[in-house]
Amino acid sequence: MIFPQRGRSERDTFSLGERPAKRIHEPETQHQGTPWSKHLDANVDQLKRIFHVPDSSDVVIREVCCANPNVRVVVAFVEGLANSDKVTTAVFQPLMLLSPIRKDKEGDPVAQIKDALVASTQVEVKHTVEECVEAMVSGDTVVLVQGQDRALTVETKGWEHRTVQEAVTERIVRGPQQGFVEVLRANTALLRSMVRSPDLVVESIEVGRRTRTQCAVIYMAGIANEKLVTEVRRRIKSIDMDAVLSSGSLEQLIEASHSLLPTIISTERPDRVAHFVLEGAIAILVAGDPFALIGPVTFSAFLHSPEDYYVRWPYGNVLRLIRVIALFIAVLLPGTYIAITNFHQEMIPTVLLFSIAASREMVPIPLPLEVMLMYFGFELIREAGIRIPSPFGPTIGIVGALLIGEAAVSASLVSPIMVIVIAITGVASFTIPNLEVGMLIRVATAIFIVAGSLLGLFGIVATVYVAFCKMASLTSLGVPFLAPMAPKQRTGADVLTIGPTWTIETRPPFLRPQDQRRQPDIARQWEIESQKQQEDNS
Repeated sequence: MIFPQRGRSERDTFSLGERPAKRIHEPETQHQGTPWSKHLDANVDQLKRIFHVPDSSDVVIREVCCANPNVRVVVAFVEGLANSDKVTTAVFQPLMLLSPIRKDKEGDPVAQIKDALVASTQVEVKHTVEECVEAMVSGDTVVLVQGQDRALTVETKGWEHRTVQEAVTERIVRGPQQGFVEVLRANTALLRSMVRSPDLVVESIEVGRRTRTQCAVIYMAGIANEKLVTEVRRRIKSIDMDAVLSSGSLEQLIEASHSLLPTIISTERPDRVAHFVLEGAIAILVAGDPFALIGPVTFSAFLHSPEDYYVRWPYGNVLRLIRVIALFIAVLLPGTYIAITNFHQEMIPTVLLFSIAASREMVPIPLPLEVMLMYFGFELIREAGIRIPSPFGPTIGIVGALLIGEAAVSASLVSPIMVIVIAITGVASFTIPNLEVGMLIRVATAIFIVAGSLLGLFGIVATVYVAFCKMASLTSLGVPFLAPMAPKQRTGADVLTIGPTWTIETRPPFLRPQDQRRQPDIARQWEIESQKQQEDNS
């Protein structure tokens, strides 16, 4: 694998624009697996060594006598990953009971047994040990036949999993309520049920040398940029680690930037994944994780909610405006309060200044330390509310905040205005629909508190300038993070603000989709018919 040199920009080697991407050639390595032996006992001993039998108690290896042809057969599966009912009805019963009703197939026992296992949805012939081991750890059943150097794998997956339920972290009032679960195929089925198109491509890629975690790269053929698909596939395949168990780990491994700002969205809502995929983005699902990764995205997408598209477009714009204002309040309010109170008292009206001074008269600690203590206490209560069991978490969070705030004010440890400032900051942070941006706000608020304590408004403005410069330098899989604002581009009516649904005619241009238009100039064809009828009547 040839990687970009250290210090070179991502866009020097990867770009969705007109500049051609430099091709990074991957050496084609052919994995020669270990072939099966024609001796059944040797094959069984090899399988036991690989799975550490009898130490591994959940690996079942059972020998049976096939009725027709009359040969020894060994059935191996992992209990818990394979469905016991499927193994019984699709493997043992055909082998031991239904075999005599089959016709001979030129004396080939493997072919005859394969015909007997038609009760299963999928039966494949495997020639190497590694292929069969991979099938077993995926929930399939392996059938070894005496005197044959190949095996059969039968699809018997059926481990216990959580059923499809309501999304937990991205709740909405109007719209679909389903959320992803930990089973990969259940998640892809949810997407298939929403996007009923054969152009929806679901590619399977394994990551992790030991865990062999299944990942699904999902995109729309004919819409997604081919360079983008190739780059995402290359980044995932080039990961060389023992274990990748979650989408959070995979997100960090495929991101080009290493900053506090996330450049890939994670969501547990299938409808949101379907929306981005239809625009030309790419989604990544990881087996065992109920969250999907979406990229490339821009910063404005982190402030959007699926509910924006399910309500009337003026209401959606109001909701987005509220989130933008809440973002600035959550990040800047505590630091700005310190900066104005300590360094720029002339900006405060006289009456309000006297009120602040009177409320802080008995407080013995400096204002910056007071803000930090209150902010840290609020974060403690928030974290405790998450970790405490759900029946008690919200109650303890609300009661704890009220009691601690009231006790702190009564003891003259903090001022009442400080409680109001921290409460408004906390409420504003809860309006952000994305979990990663919510964590970013918690860190950014502390940074701005320090900046306002040291340099006043100059520190606040300088930190905001540095933050925007950093955001402007980031890319999300080759797309500028602040697009379409920087660089400025004309875009559709659904990127920054929301327009009427029938006016959203094009896909975001910064994604460089193959099919730019999503609907014709006139989507409501009934309007044309109504106009013709009015003209005919007149």
